[in-house]
Amino acid sequence: MSIPFRLSALQFLQNAVYATSVISLGTYLLQTLDFSGRQVGMIYATAAIAATVAPPVVGWLADRHFSADRMLMLLNLLAAAALLACFTATSFMAVYLLILLFNLCFMPTFSLLSSICFHQLEEPAKSFPAVRAWGTVSFMLVGLGLSYFEIENSPLPLVAGGLMAGLTALTALTLPRVPPQPGFNFSMLTGPEVARIFREPGMIVLLVATLLSCVPSAFYYSFVNPFLNEIGWSAAAAKMSLGQFFEIGILFAMPFFFRKIRFRRIFFWGLLLWGLRYFLFAFARPGNYEFLLYVGIAVQGFAFVWIVIAAQIYIDNRVPTTLRSTAQGLISFANQGIGIFIGSWIAGEVVLANTLADGTHEWGMIWLVPGAVGVVAAIGFWALFPRAGRL
Repeated sequence: MSIPFRLSALQFLQNAVYATSVISLGTYLLQTLDFSGRQVGMIYATAAIAATVAPPVVGWLADRHFSADRMLMLLNLLAAAALLACFTATSFMAVYLLILLFNLCFMPTFSLLSSICFHQLEEPAKSFPAVRAWGTVSFMLVGLGLSYFEIENSPLPLVAGGLMAGLTALTALTLPRVPPQPGFNFSMLTGPEVARIFREPGMIVLLVATLLSCVPSAFYYSFVNPFLNEIGWSAAAAKMSLGQFFEIGILFAMPFFFRKIRFRRIFFWGLLLWGLRYFLFAFARPGNYEFLLYVGIAVQGFAFVWIVIAAQIYIDNRVPTTLRSTAQGLISFANQGIGIFIGSWIAGEVVLANTLADGTHEWGMIWLVPGAVGVVAAIGFWALFPRAGRL
């Protein structure tokens, strides 16, 4: 098997695991376990806690000369055990601790696998989008499967995720030995590498914009599926896979976009679309401008690629070779760490504040918050990010 094939398989499996742990978890927690919006936000925020705490541990393990493939195997095995244990957990504390353990093991694998891909692929700017697209395919298939088997309010997706995490661990063993990938470490914040990265034009603006993008992102992953189910939109998880369908096309088109459009414009539109679609959710309902629900979901594919993937490719091309791992780690820290923690906390509090007496929610008011943050972040990025650049 070729290296791109193996990396594509890992992207497929890794994102399938992630999809089972985020798409319908909010629905399961709200409808089946009767958790509050605040509790759901706290559980989703464990991903941010993990992205903040776990990378230094991964860096320490790398310093102990663990190869990247062995580290992927170990982390996925531990993540699998945590997800499988969620099947019998019903109390808030039990679910919280198990999802926290899962994320502590699983979140570092994103930056680790991205670093491996950029290390192994000959021309990452051209070939990485095609490899990463298989992660989107699996995310889409999981969404379709959740609706087909009607298990959105069940713990069975978590069991499936645990089994796929175990398969991911086995697949990681097929990789050739990869040099240790230390990723982000808190010592970097005071090191000369970070100072050099921050001197790169626009890097601070990019980090702040990435942090702000996590607010609308947290609302989407935590509460869009519960929202669609609550308003009576059938097969909600399957329809949400429309976003991944568009994401696949955008991923394959990224080399074209980077040749024709500067990064500043791509990232701006990603932020703007990520915000504007919440205004569609605010008033579109089944039978009443229903097509806007489809539009709001389809936008997810554009927004995710034009923010997250575009930033990874930009850094790989813009930052000096010796600083790329540190820069990618900082972006991952902003995107998956403190940003998601703040976003999940805001989302949970907003949903709790707009919970009605009968347990339903005032979704029109809820969606105004991520919509406004996305639009303001886009305008600020456009105004402050340098116009000139090599990419």
